Amino acid sequence: MEFRNIASTEAHFLDKDTQEVMSKYQPVFMEYSILAEYNALRDQSKILQDVYVMPSSKDPLHWFGLIFLRSGCYAGAVFRFNIFIGKNFPQTDIPNIVFAPPIFHPKVDPVSGYMETRSSFGKWQVGVHHVWHLLLYIKKSLLVIDNRDSVNQVAADLFTHDRSEFQARATECIMECKERLNDSNQYSSDPHYLRFSPYNPNIHGTFRKAVLANAKSSGSTTAGKSLSWVKPGSLQPCSSQD
Repeated sequence: MEFRNIASTEAHFLDKDTQEVMSKYQPVFMEYSILAEYNALRDQSKILQDVYVMPSSKDPLHWFGLIFLRSGCYAGAVFRFNIFIGKNFPQTDIPNIVFAPPIFHPKVDPVSGYMETRSSFGKWQVGVHHVWHLLLYIKKSLLVIDNRDSVNQVAADLFTHDRSEFQARATECIMECKERLNDSNQYSSDPHYLRFSPYNPNIHGTFRKAVLANAKSSGSTTAGKSLSWVKPGSLQPCSSQD
């Protein structure tokens, strides 16, 4: 999985005047760059399905993340992670990915939760690499495990030589992370922290039944047809009673 040269193999050079302007207005450029990176996620919604991020309300260079896994060794998992972006972004090194709590994976340090990225990205290239590439890297690394350049050698060795034990350890990791999903930590008081409310059948149960009923009805009566909440012949949203 390589992200070294995604869009260009040519180096990006800035003339002296441009460098001086960027240095003077660096905070403005940084804020604009972060906003552009976040907006770019919308264009990648399909390939980043089941990955959610939100910048901290206190620090735009710190993003909270959640990923839901539906297949592979970590099927059924919900993992929390943080992305820490350098203060001179985009003229910076690769942003750091840190899982909290650390997950059992060859690319994730078992103590710090830090995820190895250097082997796939090399040097962070302005205009070539984007934060969404990091999110895609996380997703692909969890779906298709590559144990080269590992930072958790135990996980790498088990994946290579004892796949059943690796799966057992991965399953333990999945359960632990679910149990700790709502644990308080140094960031959980942030208004933008991604959190879950306890299941309430009076609230979530009704919605769940409606979604399942609609899915079942759609599967039997609208196969091959597009769905719409607009009544035929009308331009009013939600006018359809079907």
